[in-house]
Amino acid sequence: AVVSTQSTGVPKETLVQLEEFSAYLKDHRKSKTSYESVIKTINILKELICASDWVTAGELIKIIKTYSKYLPLILSNETVVSNVIRRVLKIIREENEGPDATSFSEGLAIFFRSDSKSSTIGRKDLQDNILNSIVELLAEQENSKSNIITMALEHIHANELILTYGHSNTVREFLLHGRKKRNFRVVVCESGPSLIGHKMAKELSDGGIETTLIADSAAFAIIHAVNKVIIGTHTIMADGALRAPNGAHQLTLAAQHFSVPVIVCAALYKLSPTHLCSYDQDAFNKIIGPENMLNFSNTKLHSKVLASNPEFDYVPSELIELFITNTGGHAPSYLYRIVSELYHPHDNDLDNMCVEESDEETDKT
Repeated sequence: AVVSTQSTGVPKETLVQLEEFSAYLKDHRKSKTSYESVIKTINILKELICASDWVTAGELIKIIKTYSKYLPLILSNETVVSNVIRRVLKIIREENEGPDATSFSEGLAIFFRSDSKSSTIGRKDLQDNILNSIVELLAEQENSKSNIITMALEHIHANELILTYGHSNTVREFLLHGRKKRNFRVVVCESGPSLIGHKMAKELSDGGIETTLIADSAAFAIIHAVNKVIIGTHTIMADGALRAPNGAHQLTLAAQHFSVPVIVCAALYKLSPTHLCSYDQDAFNKIIGPENMLNFSNTKLHSKVLASNPEFDYVPSELIELFITNTGGHAPSYLYRIVSELYHPHDNDLDNMCVEESDEETDKT
């Protein structure tokens, strides 16, 4: 849907950038990492803040929520995009309030009533403060991977056997950093049907780590000899559950059976304030084409087969021992606290693009 430029005060050039970014997210033929999507989202939001016609924080929040529909949050399953939007909205609310909460009770009142209080700060000063905080947010994301991999020596010990699944840039760098001062072995599950684990095994082997590639079905047979499982994930839910690559659930269940700890390496931009259920596949999963499972040359077989190829697995939080993030190691039960620090409760549901009454009250006061 095309939104009128005149009715919203957003220049045409900015609309074009939003549409191009939306097309970038929708194009699954392009290989893109979560980090790349995060950086692009921050930059497009900075452009939207600078170019839009707004006076108060409430108006700016309304503009960002309105144009968030240009970013296909559900269709592309890019949860990191919605997470970054929530972070920026929280920044706007905080900069609009200023350091006025001097007591615990006032702090709670502002937290739950963020926009009902008017700010006397002008647009220029407010915009400068918001952009300065976004620069800090950008630096946080740029340093997230390095902060994670520096903790490798705290969790990887000599002569250990580590099991991982599929391919994760963060897990790869985490293991390679540990290899600088530790000798250990790694077993990689190939992660069918994409077989992306082959790429992971080669990269670890090229980095000097003794690596063994196994079929996914062999994980249960070998996991009793493993010291720990280290995996990445696509999304971390608010309760500590995972939206992980397909096959991760069976691996974590096997690890639980043999009391092998499961460690997840992921930056906090993957932490979402939402709760998704494994039975709600329409909202949780993404069904991709079955071409990497079936040979299309056998047309007689295809007419009799209904193939489902889900991209993700739901992994309950009780199967996870520890999250290693850019702010340190956290138990799944602690993630609720981090969610409350990163996001405002008004912004948890970005699928509903309506603006809260409290946002509009800011414009009226």
